[in-house]
Amino acid sequence: MKPATKSIFLIFIMALAAAMPLAGVETSFWQVSDFNEFLQGRLTGISISKDGELELAPQSSVVFNPEEELALSLVSDREHNLYIGTGHQGKVFRVTPAGKASLFFKASEPDIFALAAGPDGNLYVGSSPDGKIYRVTPDGKSSVFYDPNTKYIWALLFDPQGRLYVATGDQGQIFQVDRTGKGKVFFDSNQTHIMCLALDRHDNLLAGSVPDGLIYRINPQGKAFVIYQASLPEIHDLAVDAQGNVYAAALGAPGQKGMPMMLMPQTPTITLPTQVMTVTADTQNGLAAERKKPAQGPKKPEPPAQKNQTPPSFMHPGTTPRSLNGFMFPQSRGELVRISPDATVETLWNSNKESAYGLALLGRKVLFSTDSNGQIFELDPTQYGENLTLLTETHESVATRLMLLGNDLYVATSNVAKLFRLGTATGLEGTYESRVDDTKFMSRWGMISWRASTPPGSSIEFYTRSGNFKRPDQTWSDWAGPYRDRNGSQITSPPARYIQWKAVFHGSETARPVLDEVSIAYLNQNLPPQIDSFTVSNAGVRTSPSSSPSLPAASTVSVSVEATPQVTYADPVQLTPAAGAGKIPVTLTWKASDPNGDTLEYSLYLKSSDETKWHLLKDKIRSTSYTIDPSTLADGQYTALLVASDAPSNDPADARKDQMLSAPFWIDNTPPTVRVASSQVKGNLAIVQFRVEDATSPLHKAQSSTGDNHWQDITSDDGIIDSRIETFTVKADNLSPGEHVISLRAYDMAGNVGVGKAVVEVPAR
Repeated sequence: MKPATKSIFLIFIMALAAAMPLAGVETSFWQVSDFNEFLQGRLTGISISKDGELELAPQSSVVFNPEEELALSLVSDREHNLYIGTGHQGKVFRVTPAGKASLFFKASEPDIFALAAGPDGNLYVGSSPDGKIYRVTPDGKSSVFYDPNTKYIWALLFDPQGRLYVATGDQGQIFQVDRTGKGKVFFDSNQTHIMCLALDRHDNLLAGSVPDGLIYRINPQGKAFVIYQASLPEIHDLAVDAQGNVYAAALGAPGQKGMPMMLMPQTPTITLPTQVMTVTADTQNGLAAERKKPAQGPKKPEPPAQKNQTPPSFMHPGTTPRSLNGFMFPQSRGELVRISPDATVETLWNSNKESAYGLALLGRKVLFSTDSNGQIFELDPTQYGENLTLLTETHESVATRLMLLGNDLYVATSNVAKLFRLGTATGLEGTYESRVDDTKFMSRWGMISWRASTPPGSSIEFYTRSGNFKRPDQTWSDWAGPYRDRNGSQITSPPARYIQWKAVFHGSETARPVLDEVSIAYLNQNLPPQIDSFTVSNAGVRTSPSSSPSLPAASTVSVSVEATPQVTYADPVQLTPAAGAGKIPVTLTWKASDPNGDTLEYSLYLKSSDETKWHLLKDKIRSTSYTIDPSTLADGQYTALLVASDAPSNDPADARKDQMLSAPFWIDNTPPTVRVASSQVKGNLAIVQFRVEDATSPLHKAQSSTGDNHWQDITSDDGIIDSRIETFTVKADNLSPGEHVISLRAYDMAGNVGVGKAVVEVPAR
C-alpha cells in the first residue's frame, strides 16, 4: 500500500471510531499493515509480498512423507530423481520424476547429512556419526567408497574433474577422493567443523566452518584464503551465482561458540508474592500507608560454558528449542550475506529470532529457508528498500534444504521430515491467521475493517475469535463471521482480553485478491485507579503509635456526606499557647496511578476517633498533596480518607474509584498546664514541685529557671518524661534574701509550650 493510501485509510478508521458507542476510555485500534506485522501470523497458501501485502502463494504440495523425524540432505541426479537423506534411521529415499517414492538405501549409521550425485550415475552417501561414504548404484547396490575416519560427514561435492570433496568434523578437515576411492586430506583447518562446500566460477573450493564462521577459498593446490568471517559461529550453506557472487547463510549466537546442542538453558519456576500493604513510620517524613508491588522473581540461570565437542548445526542455544530425538532446533540468530568478486560484503538479511538454513539461486534472486515454521523467502538483491518476499510457510519446524529442479522448488523439512514442491502457478485458496493481540485488559470489540483489492472473481472473508488465555485453546470462542463489509463490520466475538482475526482468500484463474491493511477497533474495560501510598507528615503533628490504619488499604469504606457538606469542629481551647504553636500545617501527600492512563481527581475526608461520620475536606483535587491548618481542628486523634476517581476521563456511569485510609495522627493545639504543687524555703534553699498536665499528647521536654533568664533542662521526678502528667522538682540554692521567681517551661509532643511559676520569699538572716 502506498503511504498516501495508508493515510487515507487511517482517516477512514478515525471516522469509524467516531461512529462507535463510546465509554470514557478512548477507542484503541489494532492495525496490521506492513511486512513485519504480517510476518507474525500463520500463513497457509499465502505469501507476503515485498510491498507488505498478503496474496495467494504459489501452489505447493507434499510430494513425499517418509515418516521420519529429520530430512537432512537433498540432491537430484541427471535423471531428475530426488534423493532425501534422513535421520535417525540412516535411510535414503528416492523420489522419481513421476512422484513415486521408495527406500533407496539404509546405512548402519543413524544420520545422513551429505549426499552427492556422481558423474558416474551413482549416488554417494555420507553417514554420521563415525560414518563412511557409500557408493550406491542406480539399482540400489551399495559399497563403502571411502572411510575418512572422522566423526561427522557434513557435505559432499564433486568438481568438474570428478574428484569428490568431503567436509568433515570434528577435526575440521576436507578430504579429496579420486574416482578409485583413494583419498587424502586436502585441507586441514583450525576449525572443528567444515559444514558446507561450493565451487566458485574458477573452480576454487569454497568451505564454511564452525566455530568461527569462516568462509575459505581453497585453490586446486590446497592453498586456503579466508574471504569472510561472519559475526555468527556457523556458516551453514553456500551458493554461487553466474556473476561470481558468493551467498552464505550464517547462524548461531555470538558469544556462545562451541556450546553442545544438548546443553540448553532451563526455565526456572517463578513464584510471585501476593500484594501486601505495610505502614512505615518515618520520624522525619511522617507515617505512610503504602501498597507494596510484588518483588521480581528469580532470574533465569545462565547456561554453563562448554567446550566445542559436538556438531553445531542444529544445536546452538536459543530461546525455544525444539527437540527432535536428540537434535535441537533452537530459534537462534541468522544472517544472509553476499560477497562480490571484488570482496565487497553485504548483509542482505538478518534476524535475531530465526536462522537461514537452505539456499538456492533463481537468476539474480536468492531463495532461503528458515527455522520459523519452515518459511521460504525470496530476496531480490537488485532492488533497494523492500526486497523480501515470504513465498510460503510449510508449518514444519525447519526447512532444512532447498533445490531448484526445472521450474519447481523442492523443500526438505524436519520435524517431521517431508518433501514439498512449489510450482510457478498461483493457488486459488489461502488462509491467513493473525497473531494474537493482547489488549491488556478486558475489552469489547468494535468494527473490523480492511483495505484490499478484490477484482471480480475474487474475494476475502474475515473471521474473529476471542479469549482470556494468551494462546487460543478450547476455552476461546469459536470463529465468528464471515465479515464481508470492508468499510466496517461489527465484531460479534464476546468481550475478552485477547483477539485474533483470520482472512480466507478466494481466487480464480483470472483474479487474485490482495490484502493491504486490517484494523480492529476495541474499547478497554475501565479499570479502577490504584492509590499506592498515602502519607501524613508534619514536624508539629504527632502520629499515632498504632502500626497500621484502622482499615487495610484494600478495604471498602462507606462515605456518607451531605450534598454540600458543612464540616464543623469543636472550637479549640485557647490557653495562650507559646508563639507559633498550632501554626505548623499538616501535609497529606499521595501517589496514585490508573491502568487505563485516565486523568485522576481526588477527594479528601477526615474524621476524629470519636466520630462515626466522614467529613469532606475538599473534592476535585488534581494535585497529589493537600495541607491542613491544625489550628482549625480540635485536639484529638484523626484519620484521613483519600478517594481517587477517574471521572475526568469517563462518563459518570463508568467512572471507577479507589480509596485508602491514612495512618491515624494526632492534632494537639493546646499547651500543657503548669501549676505549683508545693513550695518551701529552708534557709537560702527553695524547693518547688510543679505538676504538669497535657490534655492530648505526652510531655516531651521541660526546663527550669530561677529568675536569671537562664533556662536549664530538667527531668521529671520519675526519671523519664514520657506521659501526659508529670511532676518536676526544682531546687534553687544559695538564694539571697528577698523575693525570687522560680519557673518551669514544659513542651508536649506537638511542640506546644506551657509555663508556670512560683514566687518564693527568702527571709533575711
